[in-house]
Amino acid sequence: MTDNKSKNNIFSYAKLALAVVLIAYIIHKVDLSQSVQYLKQMNWWFFVLAVALQWIIILIGTHRLKILLRAQELDLSFWATFKYNCIGYFFNLFSLGSTGGDMVKAFYVSRETHHKKTESVTVVFLDRIAGMVSVLLIATGSIIATLWIDDTFRPYLPFFLILIFLALIFVIFIFTKNFWVKFIPVEKILNYKLFKNKTIHKIIDFIFRTVARMIGALYAYRKHKLTAVIALAESITLQLLMCCFAWAVGTGLGFDKPGYIYFIVFPVSTLVLALPITPAGLGLGDGALIGGFVKFGVNKNLGTAFVVLYRLNVLLMSLPGFILWLLPDTHISRKVLEDEAEEMETEFEQTNINN
Repeated sequence: MTDNKSKNNIFSYAKLALAVVLIAYIIHKVDLSQSVQYLKQMNWWFFVLAVALQWIIILIGTHRLKILLRAQELDLSFWATFKYNCIGYFFNLFSLGSTGGDMVKAFYVSRETHHKKTESVTVVFLDRIAGMVSVLLIATGSIIATLWIDDTFRPYLPFFLILIFLALIFVIFIFTKNFWVKFIPVEKILNYKLFKNKTIHKIIDFIFRTVARMIGALYAYRKHKLTAVIALAESITLQLLMCCFAWAVGTGLGFDKPGYIYFIVFPVSTLVLALPITPAGLGLGDGALIGGFVKFGVNKNLGTAFVVLYRLNVLLMSLPGFILWLLPDTHISRKVLEDEAEEMETEFEQTNINN
């Protein structure tokens, strides 16, 4: 266990180092003084609107989490769900460990629901899956809907269509048959000579563990299809509001670009932000946002100003979670909390791979 923790710590610091390198590269490529000038000229009422939209998004996300919990017979009040959601946002941003805010959220839920660990982890994974599927749908829909007036992102369309098709097939299989444990011998595959190489073995193992989490979450809701559909509808709604958030920030900065670009650039960048390559997508997601806007003719220094405001909003969003985490009824030391969350994650993976 100690060796695993040491490896996880090394991996975490490597991701942080990569984020620093990427941020340094972005800074090197832009004129920061010009970006600051754009920020000085910002119409801050639009940023106030953006922050207000963000809190509406959080409330919708809290309701989504609550109905998913209820379907698994985990009955939490709206306040408790909101509280743990906010704490999860904080740990997603500031946790350097291998376990992020999702598992921290699951631990708090399990603590209030008689330690139903598997159910708690199942819910947070389906919550995340619903969010990512909605982002994919919005990005693809926006590209298709605007092809006749702007083909900037046309080369990416086949990729998104393939992802949606695979996701659809994946969900159909999960909701109809437990094919994973019957037809895919995970342990035998990992023992093939081809995968004996440590690096390849880690990559394949990571893929299997990730897919196992997704399958475990989806399969648990095969009897709650209506709940899953409602959760997806709420996910699409809040992701559309996130695009409106991006529009408010861009308009306040004076982008002077068609509104539809936000419904393409922001979802695509969100997919990049979700990749577990750097902490909270630092550097990687920022570069995707700047690069996406540049493709539509936005000055890169202006795009950098957008990223600064986006990160400022993320910080503002995480502060309530920090305060709620410090309250006497919710405070658990960071080390203990992350250890417990990591243990829950491991148990969940083993359950889905072995059962």
